[in-house]
Amino acid sequence: MPRQPMGRNKLRQSAPNSRMRRSSSIRPTGRVNVSKISSAAFLEMSHPVSTMKWQLPVVPKTTGGRGSLFGGAGLAAGIVALEQATGKPIIWATGQYLSLTQQPVTLDLEVILPAQGRNVTQGRAVGHLGDKEVITVLGACGERPNLAEGIWDTMPESKSPEESMVLERHHDDQTIHEHVDIRIAKGMFGFSGAGEPSGDNTSLLWARMPGVEHDAGALAIIADYMPSSLGNAMGKIMGCTSLDNTIRIANRENSEWILCENKIEFVGNGFGYGHVNMWSETGTLLATASQSIIVRLPD
Repeated sequence: MPRQPMGRNKLRQSAPNSRMRRSSSIRPTGRVNVSKISSAAFLEMSHPVSTMKWQLPVVPKTTGGRGSLFGGAGLAAGIVALEQATGKPIIWATGQYLSLTQQPVTLDLEVILPAQGRNVTQGRAVGHLGDKEVITVLGACGERPNLAEGIWDTMPESKSPEESMVLERHHDDQTIHEHVDIRIAKGMFGFSGAGEPSGDNTSLLWARMPGVEHDAGALAIIADYMPSSLGNAMGKIMGCTSLDNTIRIANRENSEWILCENKIEFVGNGFGYGHVNMWSETGTLLATASQSIIVRLPD
């Protein structure tokens, strides 16, 4: 398949404290449906009253390949627990994946808040299966007065979601991927080979969870598609396993589609590092995320 040209129009950087202009090549697909559920509801997390413990069912819709917990879903669960425990929005969170978790099981998450401030509270959510620790999510929640603003990256040129290649699913298993719509605007989806390698370390994916509000938890799930750019950078289908996953929330703005600007920064010694900038359809930076991965050849 020949490589598709990128859009002609480019977003221009606004001065600090002003809104970015919309590229005419990117058209919003309509208002966000107010009937959408939160990421907490999607994950079906439960919280026993008057405790600092939550539960996450590891079921098909929270799993990735081979029935194991999808890393982004685990990070999202930690974010949900931290936000609910503190009553504050997440600023940043990082998940350390200690072992694979096969469905069907229920993951117990206990929140610990060692530093509780007036504006910012820092803590962790530790996930256990019985006595075995399988995931640890560190994070900070809070809000402070907006004393200064600045953004120096700009949303890249991109085809609209409607003009981009639909990532087709070719498997019978029910996974989280059935709940995430992916469109390839640039590059190759490196787990399947769909698309065409970009010839550099960058791929562009439009992503959305059609029935879910794009809150911090949903952004954490979508950000976990960044490792798909490994195969694009290498020019061939590749596999990987996440060691960690970090997300930093920039702006909270409703957007039906999220443009994921994925970049692989390094591959070597059996490992790789990459990051993603996540943009709204109007050119607002929603979040940045990064991962360390174990590089694997496909089966």
